[in-house]
Amino acid sequence: MTDPRQTAAALLGKIDWQSEVSGFCRCPGESLHTHPTGKKDCRVNVDGAPTIYCFHASCAPAVAASNRALRRAMGQSPWEITLPGGRVLRSGDVLQPSGTVLPRAVIQAKARAEGRDAGEAVLLASITMLATRFASEMFATFRWPFAQILSDSPLLVADRDPDHQFRTWLRLWPAHSTVWIGDVYSTGKPEHRTHFRPVADWYQIGPVMGNYTCGAAFKPGSFQRSNANIVGERFMVVESDTLAKDEVGAIFAYLHRRLKYPLHCIIDTAGKSLHAWFDAPKNPLLENRLKAGLVALGCDPKVFTHSQPVRVPGAYREGKLQRLVWLKD
Repeated sequence: MTDPRQTAAALLGKIDWQSEVSGFCRCPGESLHTHPTGKKDCRVNVDGAPTIYCFHASCAPAVAASNRALRRAMGQSPWEITLPGGRVLRSGDVLQPSGTVLPRAVIQAKARAEGRDAGEAVLLASITMLATRFASEMFATFRWPFAQILSDSPLLVADRDPDHQFRTWLRLWPAHSTVWIGDVYSTGKPEHRTHFRPVADWYQIGPVMGNYTCGAAFKPGSFQRSNANIVGERFMVVESDTLAKDEVGAIFAYLHRRLKYPLHCIIDTAGKSLHAWFDAPKNPLLENRLKAGLVALGCDPKVFTHSQPVRVPGAYREGKLQRLVWLKD
């Protein structure tokens, strides 16, 4: 059987293998890079869904073409690699960080049992591993500490008073949007309808009705905070309960600078975390793939539910102000 690493090297040239299945390589679109190229900017993985990935955005078409060529070449015949200790990795299997092998057949069987696409499940497992392997380079390349976030804000908003903070944040929403603001349990009963109001009403009321909001607008007349009642504008809120404020900014910068997702604001929750508000992906398939990678990098999957409560700026949390620290111009 052909060794998949030889197939990858035949396409990409010399590869600096970091493990049995993953290594740094020369980007197939390096000539298109608009910024200096680092030795660890591009990585190839041969397990799962074989993938080449580069941190530069300008080379995306060339990388996509090379990915198609790599997958075609590796799909022409089955292969296997004998790993240390006698473990065997076969085409489509995913090598876990622990060193265990997650067989493709197991991934596919689980997906079918749950009514999901088996091929997509293998790709999601591959994306998760790719993010894990690339994490250290991503955090170093896109480092954006909290102090820098504050100084980089296009509009200096961190020191504005609470009412100004809140009304400034409201401008992110289209004027017709119905926005929920409340506490976690301000939902589910007809009397909670007062927490679902048009933006114009919130301008008059302020943030006094709770510490939380959602990254999505709701149907007029709603009283239950659920995905079924979401309509219109949606944001993707990204945060981490495990990464410090000086660390999570790298993920925000990666999404904004590399993946080109529009960043609207960053909110200091008056606790240990920051919440970044991005445009929600329009394609549900791409959204699921993006979220798989973000969870592997340490992001909280709960906030990816569009009706999940997140902190609203201008309100107080145990005497500390939840505030905007970065806002688009």
